[in-house]
Amino acid sequence: MTKIIKNQYLGVAKVDSLKIRIPLTSLIKYDETLNDSHIRVCEQTGEPFLNEIGEIESFKEESQVYDIDGVPLRVGIAKQVRVGKTFEDYLYILINSKHVGQWYFKGLDLDTVCIIWQRLIDLNIIEIEWMDFLYYSIPTDIDIKIDYELPMDEYKEMLNGCFKMTKPSNNRDVGCTTFKKKGNVGISWSVRQTSKYITSPYLKIYHKGLEMQYKSYQFYERHLSNYDIKDCFRIETTIKNRKHLRELNKSLKLGLREYNLIELLRLMQEKNKHLAKSIVQKAVNSHLLPRKKSLEMFKDKKKMTPADSIMFSSLLGFIEDCGWTYLQVEKLLLSRIENESSKSLNKKKLFGFYQDIIKDNNYEIKTKKVESIFDSWGWF
Repeated sequence: MTKIIKNQYLGVAKVDSLKIRIPLTSLIKYDETLNDSHIRVCEQTGEPFLNEIGEIESFKEESQVYDIDGVPLRVGIAKQVRVGKTFEDYLYILINSKHVGQWYFKGLDLDTVCIIWQRLIDLNIIEIEWMDFLYYSIPTDIDIKIDYELPMDEYKEMLNGCFKMTKPSNNRDVGCTTFKKKGNVGISWSVRQTSKYITSPYLKIYHKGLEMQYKSYQFYERHLSNYDIKDCFRIETTIKNRKHLRELNKSLKLGLREYNLIELLRLMQEKNKHLAKSIVQKAVNSHLLPRKKSLEMFKDKKKMTPADSIMFSSLLGFIEDCGWTYLQVEKLLLSRIENESSKSLNKKKLFGFYQDIIKDNNYEIKTKKVESIFDSWGWF
């Protein structure tokens, strides 16, 4: 029998992905095919394309894609990057938690990044000592995530609370966007490419269980099939660049000095977990109004209309006192409704009441569970 594993990193801030750049001068060697130029050829004839003056047209790929256990790894060369008053050439690498397979939920920390560093060497992409890799790598585009668990009805109620309390704005760089589709349900604030990343950082809440099912199923089956993620959702914010990281360091007192990879990963250690979490908390509070004492969650469940109360009481009486099946009760209660649209709406409502009965749902407890998630974000 397969053992089901629970995500042991729930409620803990972790790095999910980042882009690192390393000065070429700090590398012992690197895959020099990254410098290669290519020519475009006609698919039918094999003839090379020519430019405006009749010469063979060449181009250089912005990056090259490697493979780590079926997960793409993008690496490239950035020429003449300005650093202070000088310019330098860098190798950049886009790393994410999928590159460590079964340790996906652990995120990127000193242990898992060491695994990736070794793979980079094994694939002959770079050669550099481990400590040099940590000290010379400069992280940008850093996604910090926290995973939680809530049943879908509580998750949707949480999203609704966030939507209602979003600071009003017509500016897409500040306001929120909700999404509800087959592959996911969630809400996001700002946009990834925003120029207002300090005052309005990108922030997103989405359902990790649905995402794995519809977008990353092969990865899930290969590495995470023992994990129970049906109720897992994620809140994630982006630290755009060094300027953004400097501002966070100043306002949150993160203790960074060099702004290199090793300092960032040390933030993810157990002793510093409150500092890492404060990054997400700051992003949340930049987008949401101060929280009201009660967001009136599950209002329609806790405060029924007289008609709903009659329907619920009838359902409960027929099932518990008369021993009827749900289908027998449904047929009786809906038999006099002729309008198909109205019948469909009442059928859905009736089934919801039935679910409450068999699950013995307590909406006061459900409300407290959602409120505890808000508390953990530092949203008061």
